[in-house]
Amino acid sequence: MIKRFCSLFFLSMALVLLTTCAFAAEYPAQPIKIVVPYAAGGTSDIQTRIMSKYIKEYLGQDFVIVNITGAGGGIGNREVLNAAPDGYTVLFQHQSMFSNYLTGVSDFTYNDFAPVCLAIRTNRIFITKPDAPWKDLKDVVEDAKKRPGQIRLGAEIGATSHFQVMPLQIMTDNAFVLTASKGGDMDRITKIMGGHMDLSVVALSSVVSYLKSGELKALAVTSAERDPFLPDVPTAKELGIDAIFMQDTGFYMPPKTPEDIVATFSKAIGEMSKNEAYVKEIEEKTFSQVKYMDTEEFVKFLEEDFKYWSRLAKEAGFEPAKK
Repeated sequence: MIKRFCSLFFLSMALVLLTTCAFAAEYPAQPIKIVVPYAAGGTSDIQTRIMSKYIKEYLGQDFVIVNITGAGGGIGNREVLNAAPDGYTVLFQHQSMFSNYLTGVSDFTYNDFAPVCLAIRTNRIFITKPDAPWKDLKDVVEDAKKRPGQIRLGAEIGATSHFQVMPLQIMTDNAFVLTASKGGDMDRITKIMGGHMDLSVVALSSVVSYLKSGELKALAVTSAERDPFLPDVPTAKELGIDAIFMQDTGFYMPPKTPEDIVATFSKAIGEMSKNEAYVKEIEEKTFSQVKYMDTEEFVKFLEEDFKYWSRLAKEAGFEPAKK
């Protein structure tokens, strides 16, 4: 009797193991939930919905986009952090994960997940009203040094935009009046146009139409090189300002996700990134660049970028959350 029971037990365990292995080998066997931790209609949301038109050809399954807003992306981040590590719940996120952690908003950051790959890069740009007296960002910095406490520099406190204006405060000994905003890029764009802020930094994708219409003026982009969509706008680096930031958005899976699942997903994104129609649609609709990095490259990039953000946080007096 005992012998028969043991045989049945081991047979059952073997079937479970075989089923689990078969399921893993089939990944993905069902549509994949992509968590966008921002509102529908924003840049990240639009980018994932463009991806969803192409991804099935390379991954064999569709994307299901789910917007989970709140806490500067933190609520959506945590949704994926706590999800099952089976590859069916994936986060699409950028460096706000850094800023949330470094300012104490959340107690986790990129290395608490399983980073998968980089997918898209969007430039950041300093903007002001068209009748502002400055030609470029260098003029603004020089004016702020001459008139400390007179120029209102907008940012969402603790968010990525706050980190992106920190270099200006550091190099001018806090000569700018840091003016808080809420609601992301559009809030700051509205406040500049309404005269409640003098300048701020936003994603290029959020402001191109206002630049083309002449409702706003570009002062500098924050990329290392000039942006292909605005080749006449100088970089902050060209102007002698140490402010190099990109909005680098990639995919993250829950911790302990098997490496083969991570590799399968990453490879599919890499193959899709060669699709000319996909690249063109991303560029035309979001003024962003398709920028693929595989898992190994992505992790190295994140490590170096996080060091830079950490240095800025320390200089600004922020303390990261305790894990």
